[in-house]
Order: sequence, then structure tokens, then C-alpha cells
Amino acid sequence: MKTNLRPTTIRPDRPSRRLPASGSTALAATALIQTALGIEFILSGLNKFADSRYVQNFNQFVSSNPGTSSGVLSGLVKGLVLPNVAFFATVLKFSELALGIVLLLGAAEVGRRRFSGRFGLEHGYEAPVALVGALAGLSVAGLSLSIAVLMGEQLPTIMPGRAFTTAIPVELLVVPLGIAVAWMETGRFLVLMRHRPAARLASVGPQMIPVSESNRVG
Repeated sequence: MKTNLRPTTIRPDRPSRRLPASGSTALAATALIQTALGIEFILSGLNKFADSRYVQNFNQFVSSNPGTSSGVLSGLVKGLVLPNVAFFATVLKFSELALGIVLLLGAAEVGRRRFSGRFGLEHGYEAPVALVGALAGLSVAGLSLSIAVLMGEQLPTIMPGRAFTTAIPVELLVVPLGIAVAWMETGRFLVLMRHRPAARLASVGPQMIPVSESNRVG
């Protein structure tokens, strides 16, 4: 029996899902944290741009904190930051604004994937965006931890003086939140790299299947 080969398109058994492979309720919840951090750092950066005496106030802030005179960062601050205070003040305000924008864009991208239709389709740029978001989360955590050390913040404990304020200093609270965002975005990056649109299209592309005389059509 003569057997020929002809290309036949194999269609996926199930239609595309509304939620992406990287999606879950936990992912969406973490995106809310990322949104809050993004807004916080954008506003913090803009506040620095709006301060006409920002460089002088930055110099006073760094000089007056206990971490400048003693602690793990004291040598770095006195030997590098204070002699170049204008440079580091400028780097800080631009860094905070840039980190906030990156975090907010990453959260918006996670939210976009929750929608169905063409608006929620997966794109090739998502994996790099997730990787940049992960680096931004780590940067936010590192920056906040450095400020907390510079300010001499102590680990949370029972303190009567904090009866009407946050029990955990904001700078220390941002550290685990930034790590959580970095963790989430790293997971998205790894999953998206395994589920790239091009790879899926190739997997459902034309395939050669044997066709015999008995099942030939037309």
C-alpha cells in the first residue's frame, strides 16, 4: 500500500486560557503590594524634586543620623557619601523615581494578563519586564535597609513609645515587601521563559503525518 506524507496542522485540544501560565490569585495579590511600593517610591522621588533645598536637607539628614558616626555604613558614608553629597542626593531622587515607575509598570503588566481577549494576550517582552521588576524589588529592599541602618532603626519589639505609631519602622517594613516583589517577579520570569509564545506556536505548527490510499480525501 502506497503511503504519502502531507502537512497537517495539529490544533491544540483546549482553547487558550484566560489566565496566563504564570497567573494565580497569589500573583494578583502580590501585584497590589508592588503597586503600593511603586506609588510610594514615585511620590518619594517627586517630593525630592519638589524640594528646593533638597541637597542641603539631604546633607543634614545624613549627617545627623546615628549610622553616620557608628555602624557598618559609617565608614562608607563619611568617606564617600558626605564628600560627594550633591552627587548622591541626585542619584537617590532619580533612583527612587525610576524604581517606582518600574514597579508600577510591572504591576500593571500583571493586571493586564488577568483580562481575556486580545488585551490579555501574552507577549514576548513580558519575561524581560519581569526580570527588571525582580531587580527593582531587590533594589527597593536594599535601599530601604540601608536607610534603616543609617537611621539606627532597631528590630521590632514592645515599646511604649510606639503605642500610637507603627510597631515596625516603615523602612524595615519595606524590606520584606521588596523581597516579596522580587520573589514574585523572578517566578514570573522563569515561568514565562518556559512558556514563550513563539515556543507554543512552534509546538502546534504543521506536522507531517502519514496518509494512506484508504484515508485520502478529495
